[in-house]
Amino acid sequence: MKTILFSCCALPLLLSNLAEAGINGTYKVRGTETEAGDKYSFSGSVKVASYLNGTYALKFSDGDSATYKFKFTKPLKETTASQTVTARNSIGTSTATFYSKSGKRWVKFSYKSLDGSVKGQGTGSK
Repeated sequence: MKTILFSCCALPLLLSNLAEAGINGTYKVRGTETEAGDKYSFSGSVKVASYLNGTYALKFSDGDSATYKFKFTKPLKETTASQTVTARNSIGTSTATFYSKSGKRWVKFSYKSLDGSVKGQGTGSK
């Protein structure tokens, strides 16, 4: 009975850790954006789903916020090796590098508007 009870309690915790350890999920990020010569810091999240889709949700130091959805040009792989992917949507392009360091998943990314007037970069982990 103790074994069954332990399995019922421990298995969900183990599975949640494995799910969180994967490439998909939400990364807490920080960075900077330059627009028309003005520089703003931001914090927020990058969410990756299905190895192919993502969302930037950023809050800027001037009080503005923005959410951008994107699709990678190729799907991410479930690996701890570093991998770089590009994305594009109707307002701009982005490059993101996913890697593992000290047992955590990290993302380093940059983006720019199609006309080049807005550029940003950031990094974060989950």
